[in-house]
Amino acid sequence: MANTFMSRSAIDTYSSVYHQVRFAFDPERAKVWRALCRYLQPWVSREDPLLDLGAGYGEFSRLIQAQEKWALDLNPALIQHWGDGVRPLIQPALDPLPLETRSMGTVFSSNFFEHFTVDEGEQILAEARRVLKPHGRLIVVQPNFRLEPRRYFDDYTHKTAYTDTGFAGLLAACGFRVVHTEPRFTPYSMKSRWPKAEWMVDLYLALPWRPLAGQFLVIAEPDGAPREGGD
Repeated sequence: MANTFMSRSAIDTYSSVYHQVRFAFDPERAKVWRALCRYLQPWVSREDPLLDLGAGYGEFSRLIQAQEKWALDLNPALIQHWGDGVRPLIQPALDPLPLETRSMGTVFSSNFFEHFTVDEGEQILAEARRVLKPHGRLIVVQPNFRLEPRRYFDDYTHKTAYTDTGFAGLLAACGFRVVHTEPRFTPYSMKSRWPKAEWMVDLYLALPWRPLAGQFLVIAEPDGAPREGGD
């Protein structure tokens, strides 16, 4: 998605077209994200700032509770969906973040790292580790190639295939310690298989084994922080 050799106007056009072709706005997604935010909130500090990488239409940033919320994306047209409580960072993900070292309690991403090469992912993770507090958490929701190999590259911008195990290895190599994983977290896409009623999403997330799952959840902390579970 990010390309430091593209002009600013070319990057804006590329991002805008992607959202039209692969990721058109759907107000029904907010129902799903309300349930997802309730599920993830125990891992997100309400007292610390949060950064949402590749925020898209900003449902997570808008609905999660945090002391301050930053959303990063390439497309400035998305800001209109984020709400007044979210501070925008419109820039390529490979650019240095204009955030202080050890200032964020949470860094979150959903369907993000597959759009980058492994080397680029390592660069982004290094910057995420820099801005995270020692007890901060990196929360990643990611397509799981092991569960959806046939559809993984239907998105023409996907560059790297990750499984839950493989991504955990990448995190370890980048100075993170995984503290929680769910290999079968959610369906692969909200376009078809997701229930749209909040209570149905709550019920799905409560299942011990989730049918039709195609994405994983991994939560990690900067290596060296004491072990602890959800708040």
